[in-house]
Amino acid sequence: MDINQVIMEIYGHNAKELLKGFETGYEKVFFSPDWTIKDNNMLNRVQNNIFAFSGAKSYVEMQELRAAIYDENGNLLLPDVFRKRARNINTLYNKNYLDVERQNVMAAGTQGSRWIDSEETAGTHPYLEYVTKRDGHVREEHLALDGIILPIDDPFWKMYYPPNGWRCRCSTRKLTERQYEHQRNRENGQNTETDSEEAQKLAGRCVAKPFRHNVGTSEIFDRDGHPYFKANKDAKEMQLSAVKNYGMKPVNKIYENPDNLSKYTGSVLSVDDYFNYWEQLESKYNKGIVGEGFTIIDRQTNISARFDRDLMLKIADRNRYSYFDEVENIMLNSNEVWGIFKGGVRRQEEFFNVYIKYYEDCPVVLMVNNDGKVDSMYKIDDKSQYEDFRLGLLKRKR
Repeated sequence: MDINQVIMEIYGHNAKELLKGFETGYEKVFFSPDWTIKDNNMLNRVQNNIFAFSGAKSYVEMQELRAAIYDENGNLLLPDVFRKRARNINTLYNKNYLDVERQNVMAAGTQGSRWIDSEETAGTHPYLEYVTKRDGHVREEHLALDGIILPIDDPFWKMYYPPNGWRCRCSTRKLTERQYEHQRNRENGQNTETDSEEAQKLAGRCVAKPFRHNVGTSEIFDRDGHPYFKANKDAKEMQLSAVKNYGMKPVNKIYENPDNLSKYTGSVLSVDDYFNYWEQLESKYNKGIVGEGFTIIDRQTNISARFDRDLMLKIADRNRYSYFDEVENIMLNSNEVWGIFKGGVRRQEEFFNVYIKYYEDCPVVLMVNNDGKVDSMYKIDDKSQYEDFRLGLLKRKR
């Protein structure tokens, strides 16, 4: 089997399992009627973090597999001996480690969704209480945090919001002002009223650095501290290249075999054709209602794309409506889906989910921003731009 194919299979397997774990833990059905922009932003942030983590992890595993070919003296091992080593490495990374990582992601999904809920109800429930499972399995470090009560906007929650370790089962409980006063007045010796600075000092002794964040507002896996990211700078920067890192063909090579590419029938030939087709999609996705835009949900990659009327006019004004009759095909049957950052310094760039489909004459891209709105859709005529859309995080490949 080709080494690039092995890396891609490991990468895909890890990402798929971790993403499933996040969805399982999330206390809201993805893209349900109560889905918000905050939910969408969190999903994008977590997806990107997980794909970057999976890229870094697969790189580290492959480095270990390569080293396992040789014995301590640098001699090639017999095939049977190497296969045994390889099976052990595979079990370690893709079963044992993955099981713990998936549990962490599930917990992060639960607590992340609860953080959004806590922010939304802060007007009626302005306090959070740190709570453990309060059973015989709670580690002593986390037991020390049990019962801490602080306002939801206190700096403590930016650093020590659960989960606070591998297999951590800690959570928080929302409190009204009345519940908070009741807790303060209890005389049972519990930690019901804590100074914020004292709480942070205590938590600093109890929580390891990689977990000092809030999964409701940050990434799950620490890109600055996790050893996988230290070994793979491209994954850390979320700048993985289709050719260099994923071992994929350059776009120019893809177009050396145009017979294998999609054909465009060209049924949208005028702006009137375009507007008519737009209204057909509005009617299809809005149960017969037109004039309000429409949303297509890609369940394979868990991306929601909102096509609003501003986009409709933007596409018409720029004469980019050719291929619009392929929009469903591009989203649901794309050749590649990428998460990319475009702009200046990376941390200030704007994020997009980018769908790429290769047609006989040129690639077509559809770009969805962090809030889930389609920003643009157009043909890439400039060959020098081809690989710009394939630098980031590969989310799906056909």
